[in-house]
Amino acid sequence: MTRLCLSIGRKEDLGSPAIESADLLEIRYDLLGGMPDSLPEIPFVVTLGDLKGESRESAVIEARQRGALLIDIGEEHVPGIDTEHTIMSHHDWEFTPDGEGICKIFASLEGSMRKAAFMVNSFTDLVSIMDASHMINGRRVLIGMGELGAVTRIRSDLIANEFTFAHGGSATASGQLHIDDMRELGDDAMILGITGRPLGHSLSPELHRAALKAVGIKGKYLRFDVPRLDDLAPFIKSYDIRGLNVTIPYKVEALAHMDSLDSSASAVGALNTICNEGGRLVGYNTDVLGVKESLLQSGYVFEGGRALVIGAGGAAMACCQALMSEGSHVTVTARSEDKAKILSNRFGTEFMKHVDDLQKFDLIVNCTPLGMEGFPADSPIDTSTLNNTHTVFDMVYRPRETPFIAEAASRGSLTIEGIEMLIHQARASFRIWTGHEVEADVMREVIV
Repeated sequence: MTRLCLSIGRKEDLGSPAIESADLLEIRYDLLGGMPDSLPEIPFVVTLGDLKGESRESAVIEARQRGALLIDIGEEHVPGIDTEHTIMSHHDWEFTPDGEGICKIFASLEGSMRKAAFMVNSFTDLVSIMDASHMINGRRVLIGMGELGAVTRIRSDLIANEFTFAHGGSATASGQLHIDDMRELGDDAMILGITGRPLGHSLSPELHRAALKAVGIKGKYLRFDVPRLDDLAPFIKSYDIRGLNVTIPYKVEALAHMDSLDSSASAVGALNTICNEGGRLVGYNTDVLGVKESLLQSGYVFEGGRALVIGAGGAAMACCQALMSEGSHVTVTARSEDKAKILSNRFGTEFMKHVDDLQKFDLIVNCTPLGMEGFPADSPIDTSTLNNTHTVFDMVYRPRETPFIAEAASRGSLTIEGIEMLIHQARASFRIWTGHEVEADVMREVIV
């Protein structure tokens, strides 16, 4: 396993039991304001950080006197220190160059070890880091920072890092994971995740972490909030990602990045699940099953049902497929008339530009993000004609009670919260990735 370096940025961290899990320590001289009075009997490196001038020189002398294995001096040479005992390092807190740019930076660094850390903003950045790792020779540490960069710390063995950093309760860099998590994961952990934008509201990480724990799989579920899907496939393959969920706004766009599609994704024309099957990316749509299970549990009768689907994106596509495959009559309406007509033509549904009276429907499904945290807190349709003959299903799950659900409940309608859809589609995705069946309650219990 890649060696784990516990980063110490506070004096109280020196008493942490996490030190027992470390292969070596990083003493952050800059954050601590000097060397600690006493140190555990474990190899350590000393990082100078932003120290300047005489402060750097005196720190180097003290670190060497205390027996530092290596001293991270940054990009500036320190008089009187030989390269045999140094790490020369580069940090970019905003940007990741392409692979060749990273290699040029490494070529400019000297020392017995070289280190570079870059802020990761996209899948392309992650691919650049992996590409560079195959072109760099010698002892090195190459990591990505930020939430997106966490995967480079878990996959340090693929990057061929000398060691990787972790924290014991107080992170010293964005994207650091706790050393106990890193030790448990090892080099061969199953990595799962979700991509979309925005992802701050997503409960998927909590659901799948609970599922991984329940079946005893050593794995991690990560968020990949990216501005575009460029290099999605090379990222998944090069970092040995087992699977990703895909959400707004990438469910249709992601199709073009797959090697093949399951029948569910082909029928819908959108996907929400990617599985890396031996280096081939297969797209699935478990939203279809999520819709069916949620409605079945509510007692809804599909055959002959009259449903209004609001929206024209990937979720609406899955909803139309689920309903029509079970014999329901579907009408589509959406803010974008052009998109709604395209969806209607694809599935052979009716299209209605304006819906003033809901009496002709027994099921109304919101497949738009309206009411979701971060979006307008509006109902997607005029609710004044709702009554106790209606079933109202809102795919938005945070907040659990959306304005649409609250209004429908007040008018006596049977309501189905989006959290049910989330759980059932997540269970199906988890089964595809792991082969394990997880009970709904395992996921439901972690929802707050």
